[in-house]
Amino acid sequence: MSTSDRKVAIQKELDLRQIDVAFILKPHNILYFAGYASVCSGVLIFPDLEPVFCTLWLDAPEAKQMCAMSQVKGYVFPRESLVGKMIQVIKRTIPHAKTIGVEKDFILLRDYEMLLGEFPDAEFVHITPAIDQLRAIKSDKEIQMICKSAQIADKAMEAALEAVKPGVTEIEVAAEAEYTMRKLGSEKPAFSTFVASANRTLLAHPHATRRKIEPGDPVVIDLGATWEGYASDICRTAFAGDPTPEQIAYLRLIVRAQKAAVSVLRDGAISGQVYDAAYNVFQEQNLGKFLPDDIGYGVGLRQSEFFPVIEKGSSTVLKENMVIALLQTTSFSRRTGGLRVEDIFMITRSGSEKITRHVQALYD
Repeated sequence: MSTSDRKVAIQKELDLRQIDVAFILKPHNILYFAGYASVCSGVLIFPDLEPVFCTLWLDAPEAKQMCAMSQVKGYVFPRESLVGKMIQVIKRTIPHAKTIGVEKDFILLRDYEMLLGEFPDAEFVHITPAIDQLRAIKSDKEIQMICKSAQIADKAMEAALEAVKPGVTEIEVAAEAEYTMRKLGSEKPAFSTFVASANRTLLAHPHATRRKIEPGDPVVIDLGATWEGYASDICRTAFAGDPTPEQIAYLRLIVRAQKAAVSVLRDGAISGQVYDAAYNVFQEQNLGKFLPDDIGYGVGLRQSEFFPVIEKGSSTVLKENMVIALLQTTSFSRRTGGLRVEDIFMITRSGSEKITRHVQALYD
């Protein structure tokens, strides 16, 4: 879907919901609709008028070249603000806007108060879910960008795993991965690289620390690259030495749970059924109770998008050309630790295709 198609799609949604203007500040949504996102920028989308890209005046010349929107408005800081400029554009375009779409999960209170002050009689509608669903189904070009990002992530994972040894800090392992990503063209990491050793594998979001890896430690590495803004996500488990038989058995169980979940992925599959497939494998070893209620998310401009979510009891219908990360969480217990294996998959009409290619060692 081109930026032009995206504009038409969101305009139809606004018209259907009788929203006068969508007030967009979330960087990933700005990039999705404008094809470009400077640091201080926002987008206004009207149901029947051309959208407007607003940015700091110093960035306006580049925005006019790079942005897919024909209307670019600059603001001069500090006498003007981004939100103030966007409000000014709305008042000139629709002086008496009655319904304004906002990202309630992102907008700052001070910005909301500015909007409320200028439009005291307006209704503010949460527009994020509609945008998330629009972003969920990827175009061929978007999939190409994700695949390129995944190729870089595969190489970064190789570099990180080679760095794992006793005496090396988690940050040093992350540094090897991030250096490789940058050298291969990644604009930035898709998220702060996770490196967790020993008991830190039980953390949900284990950012790399100065902790030195010790002999025998399990080490979980979770990383992602970006290519033209599109993210990848891959997680692998290694050991600083020889793993125990129990650790090997647990790691193989995780891989089996991932394969079970992936076997359900296809156009028309139900999210909750994908979750159940992984859960049932863990439950064979009485580990189901340690599995969080969410095990996967969509991947696109973020490594963890908020639609679709692979979660317990979900009735979300998965569709062709959605890209999903599985398993983003594992069965966590103090006895077994938090060993993890994660890859990204594109849903096809008859099944799925694995996008990340690095192979998890199973210590045969």
